[in-house]
Amino acid sequence: MLGTNARANRQPRSAEPLRIAVLDDQHIERIHAKSLRVLEEVGIVVRYPEARQLLQTHGARVDEAHQRVYIPRQLIELALQSAPRRVSVYGGQPAGRDCHLYRDGPQYARTTTGLNWIIDYRAARRRPVTARDTVEWTRLIHQLPHIHIAGSLIDQEGAARSAEVRCLARMLHHTDKPFMFSAFSGEGMRWLWRMSQVVQESGRLPRLMVLSSVNSPLTYGWGQCEAAMVSAELGIPVLFNSSAVAGVTAPVTLAGAVVQINAEMLAALTIIQLHRPGAPVVYAAHPMAFDMRMGMASISVAEVGLMSAACVQLGRHYGLPTASNGICTDTCTPDAMATLEKWASGYLPAMAGANLNGGAGSLACVGTVSLEQLVIDNDLYGHIFRQARGLTVDEERLAFEVIVRVGPGRDYLMDEHTLRHFREEFYFSSLANRLSAPAWEEAGSQDVLVRAHQAVEKILAQPETHFLSEDQSREIDRLLKVAEEALATLETHG
Repeated sequence: MLGTNARANRQPRSAEPLRIAVLDDQHIERIHAKSLRVLEEVGIVVRYPEARQLLQTHGARVDEAHQRVYIPRQLIELALQSAPRRVSVYGGQPAGRDCHLYRDGPQYARTTTGLNWIIDYRAARRRPVTARDTVEWTRLIHQLPHIHIAGSLIDQEGAARSAEVRCLARMLHHTDKPFMFSAFSGEGMRWLWRMSQVVQESGRLPRLMVLSSVNSPLTYGWGQCEAAMVSAELGIPVLFNSSAVAGVTAPVTLAGAVVQINAEMLAALTIIQLHRPGAPVVYAAHPMAFDMRMGMASISVAEVGLMSAACVQLGRHYGLPTASNGICTDTCTPDAMATLEKWASGYLPAMAGANLNGGAGSLACVGTVSLEQLVIDNDLYGHIFRQARGLTVDEERLAFEVIVRVGPGRDYLMDEHTLRHFREEFYFSSLANRLSAPAWEEAGSQDVLVRAHQAVEKILAQPETHFLSEDQSREIDRLLKVAEEALATLETHG
C-alpha cells in the first residue's frame, strides 16, 4: 500500500550525501558578478508601484516613465545578508509532516501547482479540472510517502479570481500535509492566510508556501510582486522564481541564461527583503529551453537539468534554501518518454542538493496533471532521494566481521546483519515489476501505467479521512463565501 511506508518521511541521512556540481567556485563568482552588473546597468521593469517606491527609497535609480529600476549591488548584498538560512512550513499534527529547508538539510518533493487541466484516465483525454478533481488530487497526495508538500489544483467551475481560495478550502479537509500555491494577488494571499489560521495553532504557522515568478526578460509583474510582498508581511515563505527560456526570453547559451535568471531572482529577493527584512524565502529557479526545430519552449531537455543544477548551486552559494522545478516533461500523456524526460530535467538539481523538488504529477510542459503520473512520480522521487543520500561508510556497514562470519560458499540472506539493515539500505518500489517474463505474462502483462491506475483506484476507494472539526469546517465555508464576494470586485492589474 503506497501510504503505509512510514519510513519514507524519515529520510535517513548519510554521513556523505551525494552531491553533483556542474559549476566550480570560479564559475559561480563570475555568474554572480555578471548578474549584479545586469541589475545595475540594464535594470529590471517592476510593474508594482509600491515596489518601485521601496527600491527608490533605498537608493535605487528609477525611470518611472518606463517603470524601470536600476538596483545597486549594495542593496542586493544587503538582501542576501538579511534572508534567513532556514525556512519551515508546517503540516497539521503530528509534526512529522513539517518540512524544514536549509542548506544540506533534508530533501522534499512537491507536486506541480496552480494548474487547471487534467488528463482523465477513463476517457483518455484532457479536460478542465473540477472541484471533485481537487479533492481526489489531495486525497492521493496524502497517501504518497515521497510527496511532502501538496500543490494547488485549480478548478474551472467558479470565478477565476477566487480560484486559489476555493482550492485551499477543499484541500484542507483531505490532508494534513503543508501546501504550496502559485501567486495570484496580494489579497488572495491574505485570504489563504486567514484560512490557514483557522486550522493551525499560531506556533505552527505558516501552513503554506507561495511561488512568485519574475517574467523574463527582466520584468516583475504587478500581481506576482504584490503577492510576494504581502506574503512577506504575513510570514508565508516565498519561492522567488524565474522561468526564463534559453534562446527566447534569455540568452541561448546556458551560462548566459543562468546569469539572467539569477539577476531576475536577485531582484525579487531584494524587493522582498527590503520590504520585510528576514522574511522567509527560497531560491527557486525554473529554467527552460527553446526547441528550435519545433518552435516550442521545453521544460524537459537535458540542458534544463544542467541549468537547474547550476541555479541550485548558486542558491547554496548564497546560503539560501533552494528549490527546483524538479521532474517535468513536455509529453502530454503518462508514457515512457514522460519518465525519461522527468529524469533528464529533475535528477541533476536534486543531486546538486535542492531542498524542495517539484513537478510531481505534471505533464505537457507543466500545463496538465495526471493522477496516474503523480503515483509514478512518487516512485521516481523515491529512487532519486535514495541515490541522493549516497552511501554511509562506517564500521557497521563495511561489514568485515559479517564477511568473516559468513565466509565462502554461503549466503547472507538470513544473517542478522541483513535483517538489521536491508530496509534502510534499499529503496522498495511500489510500482516496479519484479516478475519473470512468463510470470508477468500470466499475471496479465500489465505496464506501469495500468499499475499506477490501480493504485489510484485503490486509494480513492478507501473511506475519506477528514482533517477539520465541524467548527473549523463551518468557519472555512464562511471565509470562502466572504472571500469570493470580496475578490469578485478586486481590480485586475497587468
